[in-house]
Amino acid sequence: MTVTSMANTSSIKSGVVAGKILQVVSTTKTDTFSAAVASGAFTSNVTGLEAAITPVSTSSKIRVEVSISGARSGNVPILAPRLMRDSTAIGVGASASSRTPASSTTIVVHVSANNMATVGVDFLDSPSTTSEITYGVQLSGVSSVSETVYVNRSATDTDSVIYMRTVSTITLTEVAG
Repeated sequence: MTVTSMANTSSIKSGVVAGKILQVVSTTKTDTFSAAVASGAFTSNVTGLEAAITPVSTSSKIRVEVSISGARSGNVPILAPRLMRDSTAIGVGASASSRTPASSTTIVVHVSANNMATVGVDFLDSPSTTSEITYGVQLSGVSSVSETVYVNRSATDTDSVIYMRTVSTITLTEVAG
């Protein structure tokens, strides 16, 4: 895991122009993650794919960009992420009966044991705080049965050149409001 911060909030002066980038925090997850998930449910936050930021102003916006790569059991490369701000789901669709509110999902092109999918989320959050907040990602297997979801690896993970290992990232950009 790599955490990069380009913040120097002590040098930020009042009167900052709206839209100016104030700080950037990024985490890159290079190891794998797996978790069992019930039908219609989400995992806890993906370990090592979180980033914390302390906004300079309550009027700041936080742009949350996530790229997550993985698969689910049954050799199906489909994942649905949900963004989390501390313990609150953000950037998800409206609840509608039994449907699962998620931030995004993948499209299955071809089903194979060595396939993986990459899904991206780009959301502009308005946390209205100057306290530290942590953003993370939870995953659903998008299935009517219990599944296991995998990050940075395929469902089948045989030691062979046809099976990949990848990276996933979360980047937070504070934008002056």
